[in-house]
Amino acid sequence: MTINTSRSLPRSITSIEAVLGMMACLSVILIFMPKDWMSRHWEFIPTQYAASLSDDKYSGGNSNVSWLDQEQQLWKCELAGQYRNPYCSMLLDTLSDTWSGLDLRDYSQMTIWGSYEGNAEFVRIYFRNRHANYYVVGDPTSTKYNMVEIPVAELRNGITVNLKDFSVADWWLAHRKIALKDSHPEFNDIIYVEVQTGSQASGGIHKIQLKKITFRGNLISDENLYKGVVLLWSVLIFLLLLFRFIRLKLELNSNRSYQQELISINSFLNLQNKQFEDLAKTDQLTGLLNRIGIRDALYDGLSDFKRSGTLMSFILCDIDHFKRINDSYGHDVGDQILKSVAELFKNNSRSSDFLARWGGEEFILVCPNTDLQQAQVVAELLRKKLDASELHQEEKITASFGVATIAKPDLDGLFRSADLALYEAKDAGRNQVVCKVQEV
Repeated sequence: MTINTSRSLPRSITSIEAVLGMMACLSVILIFMPKDWMSRHWEFIPTQYAASLSDDKYSGGNSNVSWLDQEQQLWKCELAGQYRNPYCSMLLDTLSDTWSGLDLRDYSQMTIWGSYEGNAEFVRIYFRNRHANYYVVGDPTSTKYNMVEIPVAELRNGITVNLKDFSVADWWLAHRKIALKDSHPEFNDIIYVEVQTGSQASGGIHKIQLKKITFRGNLISDENLYKGVVLLWSVLIFLLLLFRFIRLKLELNSNRSYQQELISINSFLNLQNKQFEDLAKTDQLTGLLNRIGIRDALYDGLSDFKRSGTLMSFILCDIDHFKRINDSYGHDVGDQILKSVAELFKNNSRSSDFLARWGGEEFILVCPNTDLQQAQVVAELLRKKLDASELHQEEKITASFGVATIAKPDLDGLFRSADLALYEAKDAGRNQVVCKVQEV
């Protein structure tokens, strides 16, 4: 039989703790690691797209726009102050060969590089998005005008803007009567990128060049990251619980098998102990109880007397002239006579009495719930049975009996009374029964 649960359990606990430790470290790393470690980048180069210039003449203004270097997309705007909202702009067509625009939904930030000369503080950037809810084919102004204003002082070194800082132009929302559900910025299909003079630009010369825009976005959003960590922990906890359940079930089955083996072993040991106990309480020659075996009967009788006054009697018996028999015929004959006397007493004793070999040729009969007169009758019966028997061809086998009944909770005194009665029977000629009342 081999039980490995005590050895496998610490090893499994160590494995579980290692997995939990690794998961905790991984969770901390995922939550607190720099965003750049898990980000995507894309660079928008304006010169790769077709560009066109426009000014406010179409809406009643008298501003002028022109190229300074068309190849590098450097342009000049002469704003006239007579118009209420003068402007000039450069429009980049970002439609691909498959007629799809730019999808910037995976990006959260952009950094813009450019150059500016003039007296304005801001330039305006439009990401004009196309959507079936509001776009009309053939009408460029039906694209949604996602707008942000950029400080021109920071263009040269690059300025970073969050896409969440974009807003939709109020004039476009009002003109198009856009529903509230469609009034937020969208970046899924941008077909135009427009650079325009700022809303606070005044008259004068403005030189503008858009050099590049880089976009950065997380490979996974914070929300999805936290959801993923929670989901991962949930799956791990479920697997650990499943593992513990299976392991406990296996251990339970193993323990049941172990317990069954222990029960079998214990049953065997109990049987062996019972056999050893019986041997320890039994006289090997006669098969009767010995002094250890009769002890429980004596203690039970004493307890009954103390508790309820129930009487108990002793009968001490000693085979007459047994030494002479041993000397004359040998110990083998003496042993045979002892066994025969024991068998005769056993067969003629009451079932409630306890018979034991007290030592040598001496026997004791413990009679529970028996007074002196009743014990005398029992002793006289045994004496007569032995006197009438023929246990030896040449010798008459008889015995003397001393009887005493308990009168106080003192076993030593009861023994002395029975022993004294036995000696009186011997002195009176043997083969007699003498009774004594225990002295109080």
